[in-house]
Amino acid sequence: MPCGNEMEWRKLKRMRRLTIFSLALIPLLQGFIQVKGQVLARMPASIGNQTEASSMASTYVPIENWVYSAIERLAAAGYVQTAFAGLRPWTRMDFARLIAEAQEQRSKVGDEKVDPQIDLLLNDLSREFARELRHQDGIRNREAGFETVDFRSTSIHGAPLTDGFHSAQTIVNDYGRPYGQGENTYTGLSYRAVYGSFAAYIDAELQQSALAPQPPASSDAAIAAADSTPEAMLGPHTGFTRGRLLDAYFSYTTHGNQFSFGKQSLWWGPGKGSTMLFSNNAEPLPMLRYDRVKPFEIPGLVRLLGPIRIQLFVGRLAGQQFTDPRGKILGQAGVPYVNQPFIHGEKVAIKPTPNLELSVSRTTIFAGQGVPMTLHTILRSYFSTSTSDGQIDPGDRRVAFDAEYRIPKLRNWLTAYVDTFTDDKLFPVAYPKSSAWTPGIYLTHVPHLSHLDFRVEGLLTPRRVFQPGFYYDNSHYLGGYTNNRQLMGSWIGRESNGFQAWSTWWLSSRSSIQASVRHSTESAQFLHGGDLLDLSVAADIALKQDWQLRAVAQEERWRFPLFSTTNAPTHNQTVTIQLTYRPTPKSF
Repeated sequence: MPCGNEMEWRKLKRMRRLTIFSLALIPLLQGFIQVKGQVLARMPASIGNQTEASSMASTYVPIENWVYSAIERLAAAGYVQTAFAGLRPWTRMDFARLIAEAQEQRSKVGDEKVDPQIDLLLNDLSREFARELRHQDGIRNREAGFETVDFRSTSIHGAPLTDGFHSAQTIVNDYGRPYGQGENTYTGLSYRAVYGSFAAYIDAELQQSALAPQPPASSDAAIAAADSTPEAMLGPHTGFTRGRLLDAYFSYTTHGNQFSFGKQSLWWGPGKGSTMLFSNNAEPLPMLRYDRVKPFEIPGLVRLLGPIRIQLFVGRLAGQQFTDPRGKILGQAGVPYVNQPFIHGEKVAIKPTPNLELSVSRTTIFAGQGVPMTLHTILRSYFSTSTSDGQIDPGDRRVAFDAEYRIPKLRNWLTAYVDTFTDDKLFPVAYPKSSAWTPGIYLTHVPHLSHLDFRVEGLLTPRRVFQPGFYYDNSHYLGGYTNNRQLMGSWIGRESNGFQAWSTWWLSSRSSIQASVRHSTESAQFLHGGDLLDLSVAADIALKQDWQLRAVAQEERWRFPLFSTTNAPTHNQTVTIQLTYRPTPKSF
């Protein structure tokens, strides 16, 4: 029998977990309760009073769509104050809400004080979301049809990099699409349908991938040692033709809360080129997601937090090859085991002022091969505060914090942000020397050149604080923080520093010419190290209202001695041409 002190300790421990659980439920329950006269009190009345529109379903807008850049430029100029840049994608109805907010702010400013670019952005956005803006006024949302039909060709001359978990990637943030040396083609279509509180979306592709060069056999032993596996894990598959669903889900919406089930993408961070915790670098996950799509406020003193948004999800990974649940490694190289692990994630974002956004998020990989999926396992993954609890690992946990701030006296054109995360620690800011950081700045326009913007992001992972390759790695789930063998977080990888920079000349809201650079240096402590440099030029041209052309040319130089037969730098060139048709879905 346990002694009195031990029983008291267990009782206190249960009370602590119950308290944590109760506190975690407060914002979620608040999201379901509409408090008349208090919810959304800081927002424009024309938005806060649209209770019927808040129960109308809509589909999410793909993360790479031009409309995010347009809203970002309006927000930087002060016309949008309740957009959450660190929590994407957004629904079409949420875009309509933001456009209505910008239109109201625009009406308060005299014509002589408004940059002409603002009106052009608002006009183009209003055309794109004309149906959703009508739904804001109470018109029922009943429509269906193809959203996009597109063809893309990506030709790679020279040896590309495809394994970001061990070296690097030539193409990043591309929904896990396979690619190899030679011609790669992707033919896709997306379809959306909405009816009242219900919506459905499907994005399907026929993918034809060339074969990517395989690492030399001499690298196998080093890869196995770095991953603590008996054999070297294989990178993503290439050299095949397949049909694939990308984002494909059903959703239900009620009072600003949206529940969706299916394969879905997330982008949890304010950056353009990288998010530390969750990005679209890997293939979308099958998940059940809760999203507070319409910001809310908590009455009382807590209202100082400002508008709040929440996202929660539970999904399942694929492609994990090895696991070590209790000191015995299970698995085989290149063969994913049957019982794949699950992952859950939570993110809370607040806006104490229209110029400041703060977010905290967490993900946990749990259960799977060797660990049964039980209620005890689930609760342990949420509430355990130790790295191990008896013989069962509570999960592979990561916590991120991001912030975005419009700089005083420069607010109409300069925004600074940071994205940071830590592995198996409570909060990254409390452990700055053992956390990974991505700071960035965004200039919406260069002085005297209103059509030209500039953005730069740095990516910093500490070295030798833990074992080399610690970030995105795990001693239980030996495939690390990957889905289908691709990193779900930042392309920077497990032991590298780097940066990205972009400069864009905006011809219109939908047309632009962009030059960019991407660089990373991997520590020699991890798989002999290496480096990568990409230079690219991209043109997005709106041919007509329904047609879009995108062309990208990239020159890459990389040197990873362990993954090459020579110590000399390897060069490759990538050319991508994509033609997209965007018909207008029909109402019924």
